Amino acid sequence: MRRRAFLLGSAALLASPRRARGAGTARGWWEAVFARMPSALAEVARDPQFRVQLRCLRPAHGERFDWGLQPRRWYSAGSVVKLPMALLMAERLSALGLDARARLEVAPPASGEWPSGEPAAESFAHGLRRTFAVSDNAPFNRWYELLGTDAVHARLAAMGWPHVRLIARLGSADRKANRRTGGGRVREEDGRIVAALPARDGRPRRFPFGAALDGTGWREDDGSVRPGPHDFAHANFLPLADALDMLQAFLVPESVPRWRRWRIAGPLRAQLLHALAARPRDAGEPTWPEATHPDGYARWLFVGDGGRYPPELTVFGKAGMAYGFLTETAWVVDRARGLQFALAASVYANRDGVFNDDRYEYAEVALPFLHALGHAVWDHERELAA
Repeated sequence: MRRRAFLLGSAALLASPRRARGAGTARGWWEAVFARMPSALAEVARDPQFRVQLRCLRPAHGERFDWGLQPRRWYSAGSVVKLPMALLMAERLSALGLDARARLEVAPPASGEWPSGEPAAESFAHGLRRTFAVSDNAPFNRWYELLGTDAVHARLAAMGWPHVRLIARLGSADRKANRRTGGGRVREEDGRIVAALPARDGRPRRFPFGAALDGTGWREDDGSVRPGPHDFAHANFLPLADALDMLQAFLVPESVPRWRRWRIAGPLRAQLLHALAARPRDAGEPTWPEATHPDGYARWLFVGDGGRYPPELTVFGKAGMAYGFLTETAWVVDRARGLQFALAASVYANRDGVFNDDRYEYAEVALPFLHALGHAVWDHERELAA
């Protein structure tokens, strides 16, 4: 509760931007951050081939610093798309007077990832833990099935995010199947049916800014490579700045206009807050052993792909890995020093430009970059606060 009170305490400051002494321009601020990183990793941010996009919010000073943002260019946010889908599902449950104990029942979707042992019904709480602690894909597909694509996009547009596209189940490139959702039932914890959500045919949607062609080739299932750019027009799309806006609107609702706030009440809000910061080792049931699921299993700022978060940090957010893109949105609270900042980052590590071949430079470039970037921003914040 103390962490939450501190988090919400910055809302008024966010609403009244001003320049903090010593912060300077966006470029100067980021160069000061990069100076704290190993030089080879700092050069990643400056090299166009890595397509680095960055945004940092400094709530105590009402400041925002961007680097390399390209909101109209397609990139893969990967599993970051699970953040808005979880919030949208939470809104629907909140409207029904339910919390995360509600059970969500669907038939196996027509496409997308759905493991053979996936149950017909799962509590929302269980799906949240799987989503934010270890980034399983099936919960997203369950929520997608229940909400329907038209309702998803109508709500996001009403909140000021008209260019977001959540138009594909995870693991599915079948455009027609992705438009049709089967609906399902929402049950109380005791099994009582509260709502039956119908099957729906959503209208066709695609990337909103023209062509979404990228890369030098695409690896087919038979191992052959089809040369030329791949068309991602019917893939999911979540601009980096929009993802961070969504996180801010949930964590610090008083910092945004009422029409941009998520309609998630009481206990369900608290359950979501816990899930957004959960690490595999302390997420609850099911349990994931730290030996196989370290803090850096599904989030990488500060921890790369291993190790533990610094004990004084609480990090709320979601990360994604797909097609060589590593992306993360994070709201960081340093409890020991009374500091907080928000950081969104995306880096592209696919030197040969071939997609779907699992030959990406995650370990060599992207993971070390995000690890170093998180610590460099944190170090810079501590120095400015000293």
